[in-house]
Amino acid sequence: MCRGLLVACVLGVAGSTAAPQDAWVVLSGGGTPTTNNYSQYLQARALNRWLRQQVPADAVWTFFGAGNVPGKPARLADTRRQVEEDGVLLESWLPGELDGNRPATRAEVLGALRREILPRVADGGTLFLFVGDHGELSEREPRESQIVLWQLEPAPLTPRGWLTNPAQVLGVRELRDVLANGLGRGRVVFCITCCHSGGFHFLGEEEKAHPDPAWLRSGPAPLALVAERPPPRIAGFTATTAADPAAGCIAYPDAHTWEGSERFLPEALLGIDLVTGARLELPRDTLAEAFAAAMEVNVTIDQPHGTAEALLELQARMIETTLAARELTPRAAAARERFLEVADGGRVGSDDAELRRREALYRRWTQILAAEFPEIGETLQRGRFADLEQLGAPPAPAPKPSREEKRAKRELRRAWVDVIRPAWRRALESRAVKGVGEAEAAFERHLIAWEESAREPLFFPGDREAVQEELYWQSGAADPTAEASRVRSLARWEARRERAILDWAAGASNARVRDAVRSWRRAQETLAPAGAEFGEPPLREAALRVLRWRRVLAAWTFLEAVGDEARLARVRALLELERTPIFRPWRRTAAGAMTWRTSSGKGA
Repeated sequence: MCRGLLVACVLGVAGSTAAPQDAWVVLSGGGTPTTNNYSQYLQARALNRWLRQQVPADAVWTFFGAGNVPGKPARLADTRRQVEEDGVLLESWLPGELDGNRPATRAEVLGALRREILPRVADGGTLFLFVGDHGELSEREPRESQIVLWQLEPAPLTPRGWLTNPAQVLGVRELRDVLANGLGRGRVVFCITCCHSGGFHFLGEEEKAHPDPAWLRSGPAPLALVAERPPPRIAGFTATTAADPAAGCIAYPDAHTWEGSERFLPEALLGIDLVTGARLELPRDTLAEAFAAAMEVNVTIDQPHGTAEALLELQARMIETTLAARELTPRAAAARERFLEVADGGRVGSDDAELRRREALYRRWTQILAAEFPEIGETLQRGRFADLEQLGAPPAPAPKPSREEKRAKRELRRAWVDVIRPAWRRALESRAVKGVGEAEAAFERHLIAWEESAREPLFFPGDREAVQEELYWQSGAADPTAEASRVRSLARWEARRERAILDWAAGASNARVRDAVRSWRRAQETLAPAGAEFGEPPLREAALRVLRWRRVLAAWTFLEAVGDEARLARVRALLELERTPIFRPWRRTAAGAMTWRTSSGKGA
């Protein structure tokens, strides 16, 4: 997402009042119709429905895609969904309609935050933020996590009437400023399931860890003490780190293919199967509980963690690097030795019940990963820190294309551009191709004209991703009122396009065209060896998870050993914030129905 959806996120509501009020926001459906996948819609729909069943509608904000709502004409089919037909996945699009929906654009999201949501929570309420969008790293330095908002904008003077605006993003720094200027005494508890989301842990926390001068035999002047900072007011959970992609975000989500925090975390929170809508269990009271439940089944590439963990991992990396190069006091040196022991897999040996509970939790999650990936199970459970680092090392850079691969790419280009494509165009123009309808032929002529004007073979037969946007616009799929039969007909053609063109060329009367097909297929075999379509198991990612857990435990142990109560108090405060009940408390009536109160204690 990531290329991922997600899952969804909760923010606040409008109007400042004397009594604290809570707010809930669902933000998803970013990008364009070719990247806004159906899994994102399923996540947002489930969260939106659930929230509106539990709290007044005016306490819920939903931002998804182009802003389609039920009962009103849809401006655009903004959600990509693949449907299976005869064992083949066909492309289709639908309006992502949600009750109370608004466009997921910068203007809508930031305007609502400033004028409606933050004023509602500023007197001490809680803003629950669910983000199930695409995420990315900014291109400019310093790079930061960004949420990709809805990027398709009206452009009446262009041929299609729409243009993509890549500036429709929301980064950590901008969101931090908006919250700082409007949050007041309110709090934010977030759940962000998109790619590269880990940077949002630092909306309210320092992004660098500094050693306490008291740990050093000689050191710089004391920096701002942790104790001087106000209590934390922003915390939550992300699917992964700032550097990594996340699982999920697919156009064909089903019970077997859709995995990751995007699905597992909201399912654990709501107690509902996001695909079928079936009841799985009772909803959880907090995001922390849902996060822990999701970790029991999430064995994907995700790197899920909370803000308290992110803060402790930051401390751990400072201990590993900065303190390794400094002369420490005896107490700090002994604490660092304990840090290294725990990082190597030693027990924490602490009287702190919270730390012991977390140690037990991490050991359980490590056992789950070890059972899922037995080839590295021993290392995950009993390996030293250096062994895990070796498993989690970045993959080697992709090798430069070999001579054979370069030759194969040139052969593909020559076969298509010089031989097959011109013959295919002439056959289409003369209506000499059997089994190709006028709509399909017009679509192919459009693709060929585009390629010839751009002097690039942009639409190789079989490159379905390259053709996707043209299919969306040329089939009429963008228009929710378009004739369904035409859209489906072109979708069927696109799915079998490669085979149809190459089979036609293989049976052509022109020997040069037949030879070009043989060259094409030889080149394809060189570039895509058998089995290459199957992904490798996420062994590296499993090692990185265990490394994080080891670092968290080791950093906690170090801070305890040096008696740094200020930093430990901040960790505990973040953990407490992460455990904020979404509706406090869940309780059952005599009839068995669920009732709720807001986290500020006020019922509805």
